[in-house]
Order: sequence, then C-alpha cells, then structure tokens
Amino acid sequence: MASICEIFPLISKLTSEGKRVVLVNEEGKRSVFVEDKLIIGYREHEKIAKEALEKGRVETTVNGKKIIAEVVEPRPSLIIVGSGLIAKAIARLATSMGYLVAVIGNNDINEEDFAGVNFISNTLNVLDQMVTEDSFVIIANEGGKPYDVDAAFIAINKARYVGFLASQKRAAYTIAQLIKRGIEIETLKQKFYSPLGLDLNAKTAEEIALSALSEVVKILRGGSGRHMREVKDPYVYLKDALEGKIEEKCSFKPQTLSA
Repeated sequence: MASICEIFPLISKLTSEGKRVVLVNEEGKRSVFVEDKLIIGYREHEKIAKEALEKGRVETTVNGKKIIAEVVEPRPSLIIVGSGLIAKAIARLATSMGYLVAVIGNNDINEEDFAGVNFISNTLNVLDQMVTEDSFVIIANEGGKPYDVDAAFIAINKARYVGFLASQKRAAYTIAQLIKRGIEIETLKQKFYSPLGLDLNAKTAEEIALSALSEVVKILRGGSGRHMREVKDPYVYLKDALEGKIEEKCSFKPQTLSA
C-alpha cells in the first residue's frame, strides 16, 4: 500500500512538472495516475481514475468500500509543520489558493482542525521522506514546540525553502542549534527564513498567514516584494492618459488553482 511518504512527494513532483494527476483513495488503498497511466498503486482503480479525468472528482462505493478519485491540477505544494492557530490559518489560506497542502505534527494534530488539506500525519519522522528539493516547508508553532528544531533540521538539507515562525531572538537561537548540528551557515542564509514572512506588520493569525504565504509566493514566482505601484508606475503614462491616448481596457486574464 502506498503511504503518505510516497504519495505526497510524488504528486508534488508530477504537478510541479505541469502534469495532471489523479489520486484515488479506497479506505487506505491509494493509487496515483498521470492521465491514464498508473504510476503507483492498483490497476483496479484505472476505470474510476479515467472517469475522474473527465469529471474532476468521482465518489462512489464498491463492495461496501468508499472510493474517491480526484484530479490534482499542476500546482505548488506546501508542507506545514505545526498545530496552532497560525498553522491552521496558513493551511486555510494555502488551500484556498489551490496549493497541495500537507500538515505534519508530533501527536498534536487534530484532523478536524485542518479540513480540506490533502495529507495529514501525526508522525514527525515522515517529514524526512516527504521533503524534496522543490519543497516549501513552514514550521509554525506560536511559542514554539519541542520538535520545532528537529523539524527544521530534517527539512533544511533538502527543501528549497524553510520558513520558521519565531521572534528575532528565538530565530537566532534556532539558527545556533542548527549550526551546532552541522548545518552550514551559508545553507541557512540561502534557505532558512526566520522570522518568516514579509514585513506587513501583521497582528492576527490570518495576517501572519498572509505574510508567510506572501514570502512563499515571492520566492516561488521570483517577485521583488515591492509595491506594484512602484514596479509598474502608472504616472509614467499619466500624460498619455490625460490626452486620451490610453483606452480603458485590459487583456489580463487571471488563472486559478482553486476551482
């Protein structure tokens, strides 16, 4: 049986390559298809996987067992480590953005608090098997938990980005602990972001989640983090606009991952 440790990194890799993936769950039995090709799992799921490709999602019962097959469109993936208010807020926002989201804890995760995420595990050790070189990992336990540094140590060697919720002093303490464990300071400066997030002067859990995910998007998409009014200064074209040389139209059509 394919485990979460195999499934999440596999789907993350495939979707990051722009591939449409079908995930089939049958009460513990899992299969992954790319289009109509079985990648991992059970050939018996092929029919429902093909149906899901047409409909987006299929839910049925066969021999008393519930089977759900759903298409996972190309999208970024995020691994959240933590169980508090901010972890919940990050999960809600990332899910609403259409990201592939996994939540990991250490026997402190209440699954009902993370409805809508793609994967949940209460075993910290699975983090090592789930993180890949393309992974974005956020460790978010306000006030800190004993496993936070362990999680950062597990993630930092492989992940593309590790965000760590902390005050300035706690961030320094964590960096020191990671250096003592053999992590090079240049690796930390390149991939370890703590305190995490962009400076929005965020106060609430939801605002902190927005700050954290803004940093993820900035790194993922190669943004500058500046105000868009500065990046695309409208005053450059003000003279033309005042003279009627610019029409009120825009060809921009946004994409969405949450449909």
